Amino acid sequence: MMSKNTDSSNIKARTVLYIEDNKASMLLMETLLARIPGVTMLGAENGKAGITLAERHLPDAILLDINLPDMNGFDILGHLQVETSTENIPVIAVTARTAPEDMERGLRSGFFAYLTKPINIQEVIETLKRSWQETPEKK
Repeated sequence: MMSKNTDSSNIKARTVLYIEDNKASMLLMETLLARIPGVTMLGAENGKAGITLAERHLPDAILLDINLPDMNGFDILGHLQVETSTENIPVIAVTARTAPEDMERGLRSGFFAYLTKPINIQEVIETLKRSWQETPEKK
């Protein structure tokens, strides 16, 4: 008799906030994150809404576009870093800004990782999993 391991009790529920103004990119990320068991995605189309969702839901990770209509990703990151409730949430840049100086600035600014578009699905998944391993558990 073959038995399938259907015990999902070891799957930890995770929330990922994606702050992105491009609807196609948002839909793509939603589809990608649906592949990871236990992961729920929240979406915000601009920086102000993203900050509000981050403070309200305290996600396990934030995927952040740099070029948004109301604020840039660096300003959003700076805001999240000074707020006590959100300062330890890993923020991952997901952006079309691929110049080496942009990447350097991103990592110096405190992004957990700096991923470029078009996205590499495996890289996104691996980066999220690494962020969860390297980030202290929420209280």
